[in-house]
Amino acid sequence: KMMAEIDEKYEISDAVTSLGKLLRYSMRWKSQTVTVEEEVEYIKNYLALINLRFDYEIYLSINMPETMWRQKIPKMSLQPIIENAINHGVEDIAENTSIYMKGVIEGSMCMIKITDSGKGMSKEQTDALRNKINGGLDVCGGEGNGIGLKNVQDRIRISFGKAYGLEIASEEGCYTQVIVKIPYETEEG
Repeated sequence: KMMAEIDEKYEISDAVTSLGKLLRYSMRWKSQTVTVEEEVEYIKNYLALINLRFDYEIYLSINMPETMWRQKIPKMSLQPIIENAINHGVEDIAENTSIYMKGVIEGSMCMIKITDSGKGMSKEQTDALRNKINGGLDVCGGEGNGIGLKNVQDRIRISFGKAYGLEIASEEGCYTQVIVKIPYETEEG
């Protein structure tokens, strides 16, 4: 990092900083849960590195109620959704775009909605993905296999129960939205 700064290659210096933060976050497993704030910080560093690969920029637009920043979620439960949005929704479009993250609290339910304005999926593709993440179809290795989302779904359900997990909505040519549903933890517990 210092060598890059000496040579005034600040983009490289920033990339090394982001990579270091990513590695520290992924190797630190004091707990199975983190706050939404910690996970979003990880996502920002991940996007900083991803954006170095492209000739276009992927922006993260966040609308989160203040109380949700301290909400506990399973570690690495939002980043795989962002990664899927990039790999399966945004990358093929190859133009500046945003991924939207919105937090919503409804009674005792906390929802984090992650929406990309990418290529979307057909009804058949959406139904097949829902089936995969809910354990209806075997998930094996390969591109677009749903294993990342199934892993997130399983960890949320193990942590909070079957009433929680992922919901998926998509419209071909428009968007894909993944909603993470978890119980809302108030300040009082």
